[in-house]
Amino acid sequence: MPISKTEEGRLTEVTEEMIDQLDVYLVDISFWKIVQKLIYAPFYLPWVLVVAIIFPEKPAYFIHSSFISMLLDPLFLCIPLINEKTKCLVLDRKLMIAALILRVVTDLRYVVKIGSKIKKWWRRSSKKIGITSNVVAILPIPQVVILVFLPNMRGSGSLTVMKFLNSLIFFQYLQRVYPIYRYCKNLNKEMHDKSSSTRAWIPSLVNLLIYLLASYVLGTFWYFFSIQREIDCWEYACQSEKGCEFSIHCDANTSRNITLLHTSCPINPPNATAFDFGIFLYALQSGMQESTNLPQKFLLCFSWGLRNLSSFASNLDTSNYGWETLFVVAISISGLILFIYFLGHVQTFMQVAGKSERSRQKLKKILGSKVESMLLEYGSPADVKVLKESVNYVVKKKYLEDPDLVLENMFSIFTFKHKVDDQLLQGELNTIRQTLFLEKLKKLDFSGLHMNEMVLKEICKHLDPVIYPKGSYIIRKGEPLDMMFFITQGIALSYTIDHSMTTKRLEKGECYGEVLLSWAATATTSFSDLPNAPSTVKAHKNVELFALQAADLQSVLSQPSSSHSSNEQLPHSTDSKVQQSVLSQLRDILIKPGWLTLG
Repeated sequence: MPISKTEEGRLTEVTEEMIDQLDVYLVDISFWKIVQKLIYAPFYLPWVLVVAIIFPEKPAYFIHSSFISMLLDPLFLCIPLINEKTKCLVLDRKLMIAALILRVVTDLRYVVKIGSKIKKWWRRSSKKIGITSNVVAILPIPQVVILVFLPNMRGSGSLTVMKFLNSLIFFQYLQRVYPIYRYCKNLNKEMHDKSSSTRAWIPSLVNLLIYLLASYVLGTFWYFFSIQREIDCWEYACQSEKGCEFSIHCDANTSRNITLLHTSCPINPPNATAFDFGIFLYALQSGMQESTNLPQKFLLCFSWGLRNLSSFASNLDTSNYGWETLFVVAISISGLILFIYFLGHVQTFMQVAGKSERSRQKLKKILGSKVESMLLEYGSPADVKVLKESVNYVVKKKYLEDPDLVLENMFSIFTFKHKVDDQLLQGELNTIRQTLFLEKLKKLDFSGLHMNEMVLKEICKHLDPVIYPKGSYIIRKGEPLDMMFFITQGIALSYTIDHSMTTKRLEKGECYGEVLLSWAATATTSFSDLPNAPSTVKAHKNVELFALQAADLQSVLSQPSSSHSSNEQLPHSTDSKVQQSVLSQLRDILIKPGWLTLG
């Protein structure tokens, strides 16, 4: 039926709309949905911790709770405060209580996980317990070091022990961060495998968050070390005076020469000759070691960490203090690694995004001609929308399966690398078949068979496209004829080895196996009397065809919904007319489209 200019323009607009909507298929997580989740994150945090405690074996919840733990653990480093007037150390009581409670809550997930592993091992369902890392992660190292050992330090020997304990705090923190590292590693691998342009930015976002968290953590360590550096200065000053008893806690009943400490440890203004505070001078001059204003303290620590992590600590001037130099080296290496890691994922995202855009343009070019041609051939203005939605959905699924998809013909839409188990996808494929063929099947003359729409829809489901490469056998003589087919592209040869029949050339528009119509319409039919193939059919060139299997045809026609009598048979005298009528009309349906090409 000829298509008017108005209808053709409408079909073109529908095709362009379908092409534009392909971008939606590449987006499985909306950017604005991610932003919304980040805004609501503070309200989700308590529930994430609760779920992680109840279900510690669920990796997703455990990883999310690890991010929360990464934020909360550095609170211990901010508990110590310095009273500059009396030159002594005090503890922030409110922050101490909050940090202890939050630490207990975040450690519960490890405790439950350890209990679960011991239970499995006890029941002999697991050969190894594997709880060492979890036990190390919940050891009360920061509680003991900061709340017990640090306030009660006496003598220079305790400062040496404190340096060792600092390393324990740091390494335990790495142990608690390790699950996040494994998660990022697996996430990066997964995203590389899927090669989706939108998914590719998710690892970049996660690595950016880790970069920001690392800045915050390094900033809190910088604050903690600055307090220890001032305590080092007190100990150094005390050594220069006889009878000086070194003690740092404000509650200690010891005499303290405040004037000596102010002179030996000048901060405002500094005196590097008397004592060089190095990179910790700014922390001491800011006065945050005296402040209990947590937001201001955290913001200052974060800004310092971010600035120096981003510059690889190149702007830091260190003193000759060894531990300070090691800390700066750690910042430089960490900044370099995290920056390279983050930059690598950004580069990967750009490459995948560019590749996806090129693929989209390539697909757009194909859809602009092939799909539009298909719609013009098959889709009337009434069913264009249904056909567009179904093709859209199938293209999405095929794109997820094969990013380099090329739509050559309808075979490209119906063929998948794996078995289609998705009921929704199968339903969309059936919708495409019904939209393309149902109205035309209704016009067929199935003489003697009263077909209702349900039966015709079932027949549509079983019209399967098949491709036979050049030289392959489609049917062999003498074998049961288990299908009838219509050639839509290519050339096949029908022949017998004993030359009892003349070799026949089967081309586009011709059918083979039409005797199955009489066989399937017979109520008493069975596979024991399935007709044998009278000749061998071989693909002379690549052959594309629509095949209707004998079992499918028999199954459809034998269903009660077909509404023809079970005792009704096709009269033998009308077999030839029925076959010719059906075959002629099916040939017009299946062979007509000009968009089926071998490419």
